[in-house]
Amino acid sequence: MIEAMIMLVVVGTCAIVWQDVLRARDRAIAASRELCARAGVQLLDQSVSLRRLSLARLRGGGIGLRRQYTFEVSTNGSDRHRGSLHYEGRRLDNFSLPLRADDPSLASLTRLN
Repeated sequence: MIEAMIMLVVVGTCAIVWQDVLRARDRAIAASRELCARAGVQLLDQSVSLRRLSLARLRGGGIGLRRQYTFEVSTNGSDRHRGSLHYEGRRLDNFSLPLRADDPSLASLTRLN
């Protein structure tokens, strides 16, 4: 009986972790789409992928996950460049995108929260 309860707790914990991973990836995809649209670059191949995952002390003082996602973009339709998103917990902390040759200013981009 105790083995069944332990197994149920393990399976339930795995399901919760899996759901959190999927929600975080969905947030990263949405943020990368919006940033690419604002910057006038094309997000390629739905290429958002988790590159790094670590525990970190968050700005609020607690401990949470720090995630880094990478993705590929094109500035003119025939090239490929790498962009990245950095999350602390559920908050987008930083991002990087390549500059387009015809629009060197990304001043219109603001952080997404």
